[in-house]
Amino acid sequence: MATVAKSRKGKDGAGKPRRAYLPAAERRKLIIAAAQQVFARSNLQGARTREIAKEAQVNQATIFEHFESKEELFQEAVVKPLIDAMRGMHERVEVYETAASPDEMASLALTSARRHVCDILTIFPLLTAALFSDPELGRRLYREQIAPLIRERGEVLEGVSREGLDLDFIGLANFGMLFAIALDRYFGESEGEVDIDHLARQFTRMSTGGFARDKAGKAIRESMDGSAT
Repeated sequence: MATVAKSRKGKDGAGKPRRAYLPAAERRKLIIAAAQQVFARSNLQGARTREIAKEAQVNQATIFEHFESKEELFQEAVVKPLIDAMRGMHERVEVYETAASPDEMASLALTSARRHVCDILTIFPLLTAALFSDPELGRRLYREQIAPLIRERGEVLEGVSREGLDLDFIGLANFGMLFAIALDRYFGESEGEVDIDHLARQFTRMSTGGFARDKAGKAIRESMDGSAT
């Protein structure tokens, strides 16, 4: 009997190794990180709390010690980090207002673009999970939280935008380019490390000058300005 008892030392009643003790706050972080992975793969409807528990290496009951429901966990793991990241992207756009010269503005714009590209690549799985897991949830999230941030992005750029451009459209176009970059990275055929600097430079050039050559671009803009009057 003594031998049997010794062989079970450090194990629970089922003979399995005991999990290392973690403070509640640390265990909560593990659950959130695991939930982000599972929600990104399976979205809100398809994700199961047992999958999240397995990913976090906790008992399923432990999840409900920290979160009342799967929906509450989704809000903490996906929606809140997404909105915080988008607010950070918006705040970095405001650096344009501090530029003292065109060269400084270009440098600030490029630095900001690098961060924007990195951010969108990081939050893309959360963004798609939040918007497309549930149609009603996605619609409400977009209208109430994401769309206002996109509009504010355009408003911040008012001082450096060309006359005749709609500020809401500027915000949409900038966000749309970033979304397309992340979309291509996740679902395209590109392999290897992302060239953040190249993407940031291309994004900055498109954002500030469009894609048409100077002469052609000027002619198009003048023609459209004329047709709008």
